[in-house]
Amino acid sequence: MKQVTFLNEVISKMTGNDNRNGAIAKLVESQDKPLAANRVAVTFDQLGTQRTKARLEAIRTGVQAPEVELKPEHMLSFVQNVMNSSCWAARRTITAGVQTDQANGLDFSQSVAEQVANLESASIHDVEATLMDDFAILNELHTWLCNRMSYMADLDPLFLFAEKVCVDEERNIWEHTHMIMDFNDVLPVLDEKALELAEKAAEQQTDEAATHVFGGNQTTNDKDIATTKQRLAKAEASFVQVESKRAALKTKVNEQIDEIATKIAGDDTTRKTRAVVIKNKIAARLDNATV
Repeated sequence: MKQVTFLNEVISKMTGNDNRNGAIAKLVESQDKPLAANRVAVTFDQLGTQRTKARLEAIRTGVQAPEVELKPEHMLSFVQNVMNSSCWAARRTITAGVQTDQANGLDFSQSVAEQVANLESASIHDVEATLMDDFAILNELHTWLCNRMSYMADLDPLFLFAEKVCVDEERNIWEHTHMIMDFNDVLPVLDEKALELAEKAAEQQTDEAATHVFGGNQTTNDKDIATTKQRLAKAEASFVQVESKRAALKTKVNEQIDEIATKIAGDDTTRKTRAVVIKNKIAARLDNATV
């Protein structure tokens, strides 16, 4: 039986994120449990168990346990992030339901609804019902997690959609910009944020089109540079060797020509002149010859 929920698709897509939530999503997806909430709960339990074992081992050996990247406490913000992403998935589904392909009038909303949440339709009523069911599941999960972190103070409740901004970096103080519990309040906020993101993307594209040096960012392989230097050095050494051989050969040939010319010409001035001309021609050919 298909699960009608946004949670499975949302968590699966989060595995592609190169951040802490992406790393947690990978752990969640590795759990062999059919329901998303159980996979999250099991991941929380495993992170806690691993930390406890590491601390006991550190006490036994006297060696401080290494700092871990993922902690059980991170699961609370992960659950809120999953809820936020589910709201975005719901908006995408609703948007598909009110838009048609302008080229041929086809409506692909049903395929989008099925892909995102196994919904039979992209109607606002069905999307809202599914999203609120997911919220009820995650809200119970969030409460379960909080009960096991009673050592932490001022824990936020789970919101249908929530966002924070840092207002003091030195003291790491964050404040909420959105704390939404009602479905009808979520969509206008997401519409506004989608417009802001679209405008930012358009500005970035305009700036890139005007300033990017096309073809100027080609990467250079260090291995190729080293190989090229070796080839140039070898070619230079070979050239020096060739020039040395050519000079020695030219000297030897000149000596042989002088000897032959002297024997042939004798005291004849005309023959001596012709011998010099021939010698110069041979020398010119030697200069243009390769060894």
